[in-house]
Amino acid sequence: METYAFQKKTEKRTARARLTGINASFKDLCEVCRSVRYQETDYAIAFLERAAEGEQAIEMPRHGKGRGHVRQLGGKQGGWPVKSAKIVLGVVKSANANANKLGIGTTKVAHIIANKEHTFPRMSPKGRRIVHNYETAFVEVVLEEFQKKAADEKKAAGAKKADKPSAPVAKAEAKADMKRATSTGVKAATAADKPATQ
Repeated sequence: METYAFQKKTEKRTARARLTGINASFKDLCEVCRSVRYQETDYAIAFLERAAEGEQAIEMPRHGKGRGHVRQLGGKQGGWPVKSAKIVLGVVKSANANANKLGIGTTKVAHIIANKEHTFPRMSPKGRRIVHNYETAFVEVVLEEFQKKAADEKKAAGAKKADKPSAPVAKAEAKADMKRATSTGVKAATAADKPATQ
């Protein structure tokens, strides 16, 4: 039975998705999940798409032992866990599809975690016989209904208005141009009709 470590504290609607039995490093998955936690879903998907293509580095403050410092992150420890980013991206997209199916509008990542799931005892396939266990991981995502603040909506509306003038303003400018053109034409005609004085 699927279980989630998410405790719902509000009456907002949620959409969930979970993937188990993942053959990937749970430490890398944890860091990828941390990078998009509490972010808007659209931003999280865009961020993970860049990370899955190797264009966006992931900061690794907890599981970054032995990692180098990345210039893209301002000199912080991190890396490019492409495999883990693709896995987390798939789970977030699945949860987003569930949200659309339920009719939930704008959402944010209210809960996203990854951890070790099972450890299967194995031995090294050749050479010195040492323990080489097979570990699996899981990822779970919960998206919560999210309403943008009025200030953010006004700012977005203002940016759209600045990019494109409104229809009344455009009409007024067109009328002014026509009036100027007709007035100059009339003046030219009156000057031509007026007889020259000696």
